[in-house]
Amino acid sequence: MDVLSEVLRVVRLSGVVHFRADFSRPWAIITSPPEMLTSRLIPGAESVTPFHVVTVAGCIVTCGKIGPIKLEVGDVIVIPRGDQHVLTSDPGVIPVPIKDIYQKPSAQNVAVVRHGGGGEPASFVCGFLHADQRFAPLLESLPQLLVVRTRENTILLETFFGDERSEMQVAEGSEAAWWISTVQYFSGEASRSGPGNHAVLARLSELLFMEIMRWQLRSLSEERAGWLAGLNDPQIGRVIALLHAEPAHAWTVDELADRVGMSRAALAKRFVDLVGDSPIQYLSGWRMHLARQLLRESTLSMGEIAERVGYESEAAFNRAFRREVGSPPATWRREDASAAAAAT
Repeated sequence: MDVLSEVLRVVRLSGVVHFRADFSRPWAIITSPPEMLTSRLIPGAESVTPFHVVTVAGCIVTCGKIGPIKLEVGDVIVIPRGDQHVLTSDPGVIPVPIKDIYQKPSAQNVAVVRHGGGGEPASFVCGFLHADQRFAPLLESLPQLLVVRTRENTILLETFFGDERSEMQVAEGSEAAWWISTVQYFSGEASRSGPGNHAVLARLSELLFMEIMRWQLRSLSEERAGWLAGLNDPQIGRVIALLHAEPAHAWTVDELADRVGMSRAALAKRFVDLVGDSPIQYLSGWRMHLARQLLRESTLSMGEIAERVGYESEAAFNRAFRREVGSPPATWRREDASAAAAAT
């Protein structure tokens, strides 16, 4: 089973390009802090992952203790958990909060934001990926910051886990050519308007992000823990695939261990070491993601949803949902529908 694709489908990952920056030197901006991102950009989303594509000149990025990082034309930077960051033309320029120069974000139109002192121009495309449900195992396993660089027809992936930086060549030849041409097309599409423009940019954002996730999986070191590392592990990855393929099954650690050829103790320890939860805790969390998707997108009764996600009774499902989400499923469905109607 393609677990990564299934997760992104259930949490409803969507891409948005919301503005094109046309800045002139000297300039510096600071993004909104994570707790403000969803309320400013897309109320109701549970996670927001900003990204920037450099199209003209370059800039410098700092993010917490990371940086300064120099970006060049064609570079793509992704901030998985939406950490506050600064983009600037030169060190020492006092940054302006982005909310002061881009006051009314829109997920429906690509705005043009102009700022700076009138010197050398710089441009980049700013967007974000958002999800209706925050799938913490994936987000927490990603670096604080990723940079995709194009150098001499090869693609380099640079990652920052706190103070730890790593760089790896992840593509060359036709794969690199695809990335380069897609980023160029994406940048061009963001600079013009036309029929289907918004949808094209959204799908391209999602496609580029998926490719970065595949490269991240490919480049993980054996020492790195996290959900992606678990997915990459031959045996733990098979366990995760089994849980996602049959979430309603009454799995036990003994049965999972038998299916992947491990002892019960070895499986339990390795799963916790890599993923952070026990297999059964992980399964319970995934069932709640599936339940919320069904509550949002279907008209199934509580009893039908309970059965589909592996609970023997509606009462057991109600207790588990309330414990995990904070409210009964019927209340959650009603409030989610009201919020969606208000947003529309």
